[in-house]
Amino acid sequence: MKKIFKIIFTVIAISIAVFFFRPELEQIFSNLQNKYLPCSRPITYSIGSFDDRFGISKDEFLKVVNTGEVVWEKAIDKELFVYKSDGSGVLKINLIYDTRQEATQKLKDIGITVSDTKASYNDLKLKYNAMQADYLKRKADFESQVVLFQNRQNAYEKEVRYFNENGGALEKDFNRLNKEKLSLDVKFTEINKLQTILNEEVNNINALVIVLNRLVSSLNIEVNKFNTIGSEFSGEFEEGTYKEDSTSREIDIYQFDNIGKLARVLTHELGHALGLLHLENSKSVMYRLNNGVNEKLTIDDILALKKRCELASPF
Repeated sequence: MKKIFKIIFTVIAISIAVFFFRPELEQIFSNLQNKYLPCSRPITYSIGSFDDRFGISKDEFLKVVNTGEVVWEKAIDKELFVYKSDGSGVLKINLIYDTRQEATQKLKDIGITVSDTKASYNDLKLKYNAMQADYLKRKADFESQVVLFQNRQNAYEKEVRYFNENGGALEKDFNRLNKEKLSLDVKFTEINKLQTILNEEVNNINALVIVLNRLVSSLNIEVNKFNTIGSEFSGEFEEGTYKEDSTSREIDIYQFDNIGKLARVLTHELGHALGLLHLENSKSVMYRLNNGVNEKLTIDDILALKKRCELASPF
């Protein structure tokens, strides 16, 4: 009898553990299956974090994700991904808005268009040099005006202290000081306006630097990275990343210029979710630089997928 109760208790305990830790257990099982039995079952996915500031709806985003998944599925005529609308997918796809997309949007707002070409890079570099020169000129003028303002303000305050310590000022001195105070107030407002303009120029230059550095990486240009002005952000970033551990699998998308670019970045990251590594062929979707440029799978991509899925190669 005790043995029966022990078995029943064990079964109940296991059932309770499965109930409360089902998502974690499913994730662990999925990771093991993906590692040891790749492509045996479709990877379930759901939308995780989703920021509306990208200007794309969830439905539109899902259509683009589907475009990326179909690219891989058609290559071997096999269902590799399944969308779970209830959020239970083991793979979470996140759309995360930060400095990366903000920089892209800021350039659009000031009329600068970007494409992943050397010509676009050269054009942006010329704009950067012009904006940098203009900024340095304005900054020098601003700093000179600040020094002059501080000298005038110090002289004004010195006179005010003198008259306060010596019984007050005569009417002509009082009127002169009052006029100087009004003039200083006007100058202070002008300086604040100049500071605002300078801050906006800094933001525009930093946005340009971020995009320039992306092009340096995606086009594999042998130049030093451009430096931002007074910003903690380094100007380097990836448009998307895939990360996996024992309890989670996620794709994070940070930046895209258009729907086509988004589809290509998602296709690359979905490849990582399948277990594919980077390739050295610069035309491959899985090229080591995730630059969102390559539109179609190359033979190298297909061979890597077939090898991963343990399918015979037709080549």
